[in-house]
Amino acid sequence: MSASLTKQTLTQLPASVKVPEYPREERSRGIVHIGPGAFHRAHQAVYTDMAMAYGGNWRITGVSMRSATLKQKLSEQDNLYSLVVLDNDPYVQVVGAFDSVLVLSEDRDAIMRALTDANTHIISLTITEKGYCLTSNGDLDTSHSDIMHDLANPDTPVSAIGLIVSALKYRFEQQQTDITVISCDNLADNGKKLHKAVMQFAAKVQPALAEWIGANICFPCTMVDSITPATDEALIELAEQKLGVKDNWPIQREAFTQWVVEDTFSGPRPQWEKVGVTFTDDVATFENAKLRILNGTHSTLAYVGTLLGKQTVFEAISDEALEHFIGELLHTEILPSINADGVMDLSAYADAILNRYKNRHIRHLLSQIAWDGSQKLPFRILNTIRDNLAKSNDATLLCVPIAAWILFIAKRHNDQEELVDPLAETLLGLAKQYHGDTQGLTAAVLNLPQVFAELSANKWFKDTVQSHVTRLVELNADNAADVLKTLK
Repeated sequence: MSASLTKQTLTQLPASVKVPEYPREERSRGIVHIGPGAFHRAHQAVYTDMAMAYGGNWRITGVSMRSATLKQKLSEQDNLYSLVVLDNDPYVQVVGAFDSVLVLSEDRDAIMRALTDANTHIISLTITEKGYCLTSNGDLDTSHSDIMHDLANPDTPVSAIGLIVSALKYRFEQQQTDITVISCDNLADNGKKLHKAVMQFAAKVQPALAEWIGANICFPCTMVDSITPATDEALIELAEQKLGVKDNWPIQREAFTQWVVEDTFSGPRPQWEKVGVTFTDDVATFENAKLRILNGTHSTLAYVGTLLGKQTVFEAISDEALEHFIGELLHTEILPSINADGVMDLSAYADAILNRYKNRHIRHLLSQIAWDGSQKLPFRILNTIRDNLAKSNDATLLCVPIAAWILFIAKRHNDQEELVDPLAETLLGLAKQYHGDTQGLTAAVLNLPQVFAELSANKWFKDTVQSHVTRLVELNADNAADVLKTLK
């Protein structure tokens, strides 16, 4: 049986394994991170680990709101873990940024000490959108059970929002302003959403506290990106092969990684800019580019690729006809819709995205990307169509993923497979009603105002989607090149 990954075995690892390039025991905590899941450990924690090679006390105390699994796994190996980067030239990196992982139900006092420590200068979060406890219009949901509990019991919060406000209340009383609160969730305007939730909660606790937070504490917006598949037994075995020791909880990630951070802080920060983090005053442009270039083509690959019988992004982009179509869609209709002059190189970013899709080591399922189409397509595709129409630019190819989505709905109904979508009942009901009548189904779906809004009344848009549906009905692996060429 192999020895475990620990600070003792760290010096015995193969030379090919990257290890922390700083004296770990000499560095203390500077960050408390709420929600230390796989994405944080593969992303922000890795950037922080590398940045400590340039100095600073920036080790991370992880706070798990519920599960004790990570605490148990990492405590057995001195809070070290390995990152396996999946690429044609894969490598393994041991990350030493964590000093501990705490669990709210077990370590509440220790968590509050960490959050209120004068040497803690950053509170960061990856808690998913639901962890912000927001209503559909972006306000704090005061009817949420966790928020109701925390407002009634502000000293024993169970939500991330309540926990942050409790820590900031102590800092308000001590006049400690040198701390920044950073959302790292894959959520547009994440800093603004977090700031609003915290301010609204704080105002109910103590109006003067909310005023102090508004005047002194920064909540920068961020944009994060890197595919992080779940840990499985195959990864645990691979990590052990590469390390020569056992890692209880390794993680894996594609080679591409991106972190864009709004350059507004109310305290010190690690030297993240030296290890690839982009600081900017315009996170929104990066978010918009990601939404349209990455997410827009992802959805296109998912729906068109599924019609071609493909299962993964790699399989879909490996189809020569589909790759050509995606390239044309990008350069003729998506990139011209984005104004990024002086902010980022859109062509280089688009090329990097296409190269990511060709990573055979990442099994990114099209079926998963296809989830929640009624919710995703308005932001990924329809807004791009709207912008192009407003500028009198072509949007013909952008209508293809909409047509493919409608046929995808029909296919799920015909195959009696689950449709993961907030409107699943409505969409499958229409597919049943118009079974065998794709034109009727298309017209009915395009008339859904909760998805298409004013585009439901746009004759050009509806006619173009109907035309694409007619052609895509015949799409298969043998005629893909011919069919996709006719969609222009």
